[in-house]
Amino acid sequence: MNQTERAPVSVIILTLDEEANIRACLDSLQWADDIIVLDSGSRDRTRELAGQARPDVRIFDHLFSDFGDQRNWALDHTHPRHSWILFLDADERCTPECADAILSAIRNPGNSAGFYLTCRNFFLGRWVKHCTFYPSWQLRLLKAGRVRFVKEGHGQREVSDGPLRYIPEPYDHFGFSKGIENWIARHNVYSTNEVELIHRLRLQPLALTDLFSLDPVRHRRCLKRLAARIGCRPLFRFLYMYVFRGGFLDGYPGFLFCMLRVSHEVHITAKLAEARAARPASTT
Repeated sequence: MNQTERAPVSVIILTLDEEANIRACLDSLQWADDIIVLDSGSRDRTRELAGQARPDVRIFDHLFSDFGDQRNWALDHTHPRHSWILFLDADERCTPECADAILSAIRNPGNSAGFYLTCRNFFLGRWVKHCTFYPSWQLRLLKAGRVRFVKEGHGQREVSDGPLRYIPEPYDHFGFSKGIENWIARHNVYSTNEVELIHRLRLQPLALTDLFSLDPVRHRRCLKRLAARIGCRPLFRFLYMYVFRGGFLDGYPGFLFCMLRVSHEVHITAKLAEARAARPASTT
């Protein structure tokens, strides 16, 4: 990539109180021509620091309801200057290798409506590769007008009008950059959203053949539908992450990360039980 020219890509960054992250995120995007920050009510210096790091940044405001709605609002109202749009979170960094792979993809996209990207998750100063299911794919690069998002648990799911491809070069994700306390607080909200999703997934048909699909996204979503139907979620989560996916190879940080994820599953299990207990008893 020519470092003196910026690529014809619009990058949209969703923010809320991201003064700890926004500068480093923007520094990793010097290659991109158009930078948009969609803020949802930051009370710290996020906006100020964004302007300092990238004077040409365009900042918009929209109250957050869910990730799908926020991404759709950004696509509809922030007027991206380029047809290819990259979504990045403030605690993520686009590596030079990932940037080069993105540029290569948009130069020869074929009929693709978008591209799945994957990330390296860092915890306690190291990449915890195995227990974070690397590579875990998310639709982050898309062609304007060809992809929409819908709420799915605490996150979102894409709906496209064309084929989606994969970019294997990862970006970096520092999900604990604001501390473990912040991570726990966020995941308390996420567990409530996951309970709502589990109730919906239990009503959907389960195609076990997708477990053997070569498409990693279909395989992952089948696992999620299957997990919605099983008991002992914390135990299965630990065995899957630490043993089957090799979390033990990530050392002590991997063990602690697995335990944090198990605690998240405990919260989901408890909230499912609470919802079940709150249902009125059936009458005969």
